[in-house]
Amino acid sequence: MKTLLSRLYRLVPLPLARAAVGLLHARFNITVVGVFFASGGRVLILRHVYRHKYPWGLPAGFVNAGETPAEAAVREVREEIGLEARVNRILDVTVLRKRHMEVAVMGTVVEGEMRPNAEIFEGTFVHPEAFPADMMPSQKALVARALPPGPVFSGEH
Repeated sequence: MKTLLSRLYRLVPLPLARAAVGLLHARFNITVVGVFFASGGRVLILRHVYRHKYPWGLPAGFVNAGETPAEAAVREVREEIGLEARVNRILDVTVLRKRHMEVAVMGTVVEGEMRPNAEIFEGTFVHPEAFPADMMPSQKALVARALPPGPVFSGEH
């Protein structure tokens, strides 16, 4: 079913998909994207069903009314892959387009077993130097900004 939905979604031109999202969400959208670390400096990445060009990426989603970005990021990780997470800090706030702001947060995965939902094919933890080629470049750059200085990040985070 996921594969069928993904194929159907990919047939929809991107401007039409963005227009549909605009109609279904508030006039000013706030999304959240999370850099969540596990042991050994590995980062949680997910293979998303509805992403065309770059299916691999960080957990992300819309901030619901009455929710903080941190709460939204924790909820998205729980809903998308079944893990519990904790947000440590805000990394960045970016205006992506008119009426669309993205808040990037950093945190850790605390527990759980990966259980993908209908929007996610699979999830995994990878070292930042081993990200897949079809991962969003802007999200790779975000992870690089979240890493502590030094040649290789190998400690617990």
